[in-house]
Amino acid sequence: MEKYGLKKLTAMAMAFTATLAVPNTLSVLTASAYNANDTVFPYTMFASSDDEGAITINSKHFCINGSMASNGTISTSQRANINGAKTENADIDMPFISSSLDESYFSNADTIDDYSISDNNVNINTSLDVAGDASINGNINMHSSIKADEDINISGNVCNINNSVIYSEFGDVVIDSDNVNLNGLIYAPLGNVVITANNVNLNNTVIIADTITLNANNVNANYGRSYAKVIGTDSETKSSYIKKYNSYLMDKEADNILNIISKYYTVTPVDAGEFSNIGISAPLAPGYVVSMDFEVQQYDVEGYGNLSIMKTDGIQQMSTIVLTPYYQDLPLISTDYMFNGENRISYVEFYGLGVNGDENMPVFDSLRELPDKYQEFADKAPSSGWFDEVRTMGLFKASDYKADEAMENMLYESFEITLDASTSTPQLDAEQRVVKHDMIQNYVDNLISNPGISTAIFNMCLGQETTSRFFNDVFFGTNKYIPENK
Repeated sequence: MEKYGLKKLTAMAMAFTATLAVPNTLSVLTASAYNANDTVFPYTMFASSDDEGAITINSKHFCINGSMASNGTISTSQRANINGAKTENADIDMPFISSSLDESYFSNADTIDDYSISDNNVNINTSLDVAGDASINGNINMHSSIKADEDINISGNVCNINNSVIYSEFGDVVIDSDNVNLNGLIYAPLGNVVITANNVNLNNTVIIADTITLNANNVNANYGRSYAKVIGTDSETKSSYIKKYNSYLMDKEADNILNIISKYYTVTPVDAGEFSNIGISAPLAPGYVVSMDFEVQQYDVEGYGNLSIMKTDGIQQMSTIVLTPYYQDLPLISTDYMFNGENRISYVEFYGLGVNGDENMPVFDSLRELPDKYQEFADKAPSSGWFDEVRTMGLFKASDYKADEAMENMLYESFEITLDASTSTPQLDAEQRVVKHDMIQNYVDNLISNPGISTAIFNMCLGQETTSRFFNDVFFGTNKYIPENK
């Protein structure tokens, strides 16, 4: 926690100062980079990625009546017939239009969790707003719209989509069918649209995504002016959309960690009382103070120990998860994820605090494979401190939002490896539990008495006594798990 705190508040200061220097950063609407004289979105297909082949059309015959634009390059076959402009390296802002789509197409939609349907014939006549993934398989006739937080997968022999919006808020849209007939809008602003079929007919259609890939023998596309009007020429800022995505990701990661632990142990919520919500005001620079509200959740992991989850979702977005073992000789896991707009700092730290020395904890044989697995991501070394001597190993990575899936996997694997090891790790006896508790208590006491910046801020804002109660009662749970014979 301490090393994260130092980096966390330094980055917060930079982010907060940058926000003050650029007041438009937090505005709700901004003009898009394409021609402001246009009253409708001018492209049949637009990919915001600056990659090579951001739009790739793999087809024997390709005809488009309308314009295409990409911030990267556009790859088509030699038999491409483009009746409109083909603009590469366009430097055009992604239109972020969630509000207008919600208002126009999903205000009366059925709200459901993960959605999956597979049948010979699938008819969808009611608009759906899915809090997760959506999967549709069969001979599909869709006469309504579908929105999903994450991926939308549509497959089958025939796919007829009529006057519909297919909107993945944070994921991909994948359509795999023998024949695809589409009249509508496909929108995946942070993801990829991939359509694979023998024949693809896009009539009155607009496709907008980070990347677009069409794989088919024949592709015919016609500009959808009615949907282009819905998109218009104004949109939310990318920063506001990414902030919403970061909020979603923090909640998703916390829920997934709870689900992972629940596969191994009974997890019971604990009332964190006065510490359920913590408000602090931190001085970031002379004359500037930012207030942060932390939401804190505590859980008892039966037969294992204490789980705490702490999130703040204001100007700075951060999430901390700590799993503290008291019944087995396993490492304390402390994870810290800071979201600075599109950029991330991801810390996963393992404090062995081993009864018989960390070198005798078999779980580290598996955990030490993780640094090589994620070596492609840039290292973001934390500042040094006394905690270096008690931290057995750590993963410290810097990335951006496009690497979130990999960074999530790094987080989940860290917990899964440790929890898998717990199934073959013997329970500590009464004397060993006292030794383990003493080692954890000593670590927590040092955090408070010899603080880095993060604990120093808590000490300053809450007072050292209250910070000590928060750490011992909730965050690490040392007061909750005192051995009976101690």
